[in-house]
Amino acid sequence: MRATTLRFSEDLWVLVEREAGLQGISAAQFVRDAALLRAAALMGARGEEDAIRDVEAVARGGLRPTPEPAPADPPEPVLSGPERLALLVRTGLMEGERDAVLDGIAGAARRVVRVPVALVSLVDHERQVFACALGLPEPWATTRETALSHSFCRHAVVRRAALVVEDARRHPDLRHNLAIRDLGVVAYLGIPLATSDGTVLGTLCVIDHEARRWTAQEVELVSDLATAAAAHLERRIALAA
Repeated sequence: MRATTLRFSEDLWVLVEREAGLQGISAAQFVRDAALLRAAALMGARGEEDAIRDVEAVARGGLRPTPEPAPADPPEPVLSGPERLALLVRTGLMEGERDAVLDGIAGAARRVVRVPVALVSLVDHERQVFACALGLPEPWATTRETALSHSFCRHAVVRRAALVVEDARRHPDLRHNLAIRDLGVVAYLGIPLATSDGTVLGTLCVIDHEARRWTAQEVELVSDLATAAAAHLERRIALAA
């Protein structure tokens, strides 16, 4: 591999790093992609079709790279509370175990609101773990967890309230969340899963890959199912105790 060193003025380098960060890629990848686009434009202007195909072949391995993990936001105090974390462990679901009851509840949510994805997400101070994951793409369907950089559910947990999003790409707090690009999250409806003492462990959420307006009836239906999911989690915690 041929290596080279690029020398930019400090102000230009700041601009490159900022734009790369917004795209969730490294500054080096940003510069590489920009160079490919510039080369393709010049070759197109000269009519060099064979050369353009060569650039496209390189771009297929470079313009849509596997993104580098975005720096995680500092965990909110509510996410890192030791008593809450202990309850999450006692559910027995923080290592990706499946639960048939939660699968049934999420499946019902997916059917009643007609969405491709339904999840039961348990959120700790570093990640969200899917106790149920219906309709997720790979590799997340297998790994059954993501970093908080890909979590909408963390916001519902912290706010202790339903999070209703018609189009995350236009949402001021979510439009840069990596779940939009990597998991195809556009419309999101997440209901907190709270124990009887008010501790929120995660959410039951439904997801659409297209923008949509959630109706009051849909919010109510998913909320009812979330109540059942929360009760089941509390039973698991009680049995562990």
